[in-house]
Amino acid sequence: MRNCVCGVDLGGTKIGIGIVDSNGKIIAKVNVPTPVKEGKQAVLDSIVKGIEDVITKANLKTSDLLGIGVGSPGPLNSKLGIIYNPNNLPGFENVEIVKFLNEKFGTNVKLQNDANAAALGEYIFGSGKGTENFVYVTVSTGIGGGLIVNGKIFEGANSNAVEIGHMTILDGGPACSCGNIGCYEALASGTALQRFAREAVLKGEKTIIKEIAGDRDIKAEDVFKAYHRGDKLAIKLVEQEAYYLGVGMINLIALYNPERIAIGGGVSNEFDTFYDKMMETVEKRALKPSLKVCDIVKAKVNDVGIVGAASLIYEK
Repeated sequence: MRNCVCGVDLGGTKIGIGIVDSNGKIIAKVNVPTPVKEGKQAVLDSIVKGIEDVITKANLKTSDLLGIGVGSPGPLNSKLGIIYNPNNLPGFENVEIVKFLNEKFGTNVKLQNDANAAALGEYIFGSGKGTENFVYVTVSTGIGGGLIVNGKIFEGANSNAVEIGHMTILDGGPACSCGNIGCYEALASGTALQRFAREAVLKGEKTIIKEIAGDRDIKAEDVFKAYHRGDKLAIKLVEQEAYYLGVGMINLIALYNPERIAIGGGVSNEFDTFYDKMMETVEKRALKPSLKVCDIVKAKVNDVGIVGAASLIYEK
């Protein structure tokens, strides 16, 4: 099968690498550890070996590839093809990854912030189809996302636009990992939900959440399980989660006037659980002319990190 693309999803603990066809289907995939403690070159070598392995697994040759797309945590510069110093990749600094992979494989290579790449993948192959202005929001450990404007990724002045998770939602709210307070991520991420649950349990509030978690730390999924069993604290926490998610959606609708917003990430597995409550907030407070043309939906693309990275080559 010719005319495929290799997508590389570079993460702090693992690197997902796949061969993706023009329909967004992954035809071969490998996951390799990110040997970040062994240094910059070890990470690059791991990427190269993963690409070689997945090409072999797909029964292809390098010459069959249209190119290689790389989605990476920022900060980075997509135009220069340089990854600067991501927090979750310590020591992986000032890496000219586009030049490096181009020299190794002799093919077109593109780099993009991983959240932007995921947004593009969802736009081309998932729930963004048929739109021109589209927002992708991933809600999991943190909150991230990307913006498509008139069919193109919106990057901002230096590839760091649309840090959705770091919109200020609540003045005086909880501390965020970025050093600010009251960020979207600190209030509506999976990590935030589990933090609120742990705090409530420590205060002695009556709940089955701790019973569900057992000996391990409470996770967001435990809160949702308790919610489905009618636990009063879990219901309160999930409704709070839905409220804060809704406040963020209101801001995105006001700022970008998109035709569609897609929610992905681990928390989106409970999309049907929080959707109605989230929409109560959105419908009450969003700008009506903008809300009228905007749908909020669950994201569709699986392995969006890999598919999104590949989409960088398929982008028209």
